[in-house]
Amino acid sequence: MSEMSNGIKIFKSLKRIGHMIKQSMGQQFNEMNLTGPQGMMMGILSHDGEMKISDLSEKIGLSNSTVSGIIDRLEKQGLVERTRSTDDRRVVYVNISTELQRNCKENFCKIEKTFEDIMTKATAEEIDTILKGLDTLERLMDK
Repeated sequence: MSEMSNGIKIFKSLKRIGHMIKQSMGQQFNEMNLTGPQGMMMGILSHDGEMKISDLSEKIGLSNSTVSGIIDRLEKQGLVERTRSTDDRRVVYVNISTELQRNCKENFCKIEKTFEDIMTKATAEEIDTILKGLDTLERLMDK
């Protein structure tokens, strides 16, 4: 019974942490007139640059069709651009529109800084403990 109880404690803690992160990022995404998933995609593209829809799907953890729909809406707003591969016309790349690249990097650097500011409140030992714990949890769940 205690194993189940610890599992539930971990699950509830992760859920609360996820909610807090979502709230914090959600406020900043709202300022940019983006939904959470749109903001996440723009953040990934801002950080990693141009990528295939399938790679973006894998990175964000959503299906290709869901990502494609979100990209459709971002494209209509002029926030992203699609380009076809010159080598293989079936491959479609997505990138932040040229005019928004600088502004986007600034906004997403602000979001990263907010999270970094939170992490500076932790000691090196606490950070190490968090990373080890998360790594252990991920490994256990991956089995």
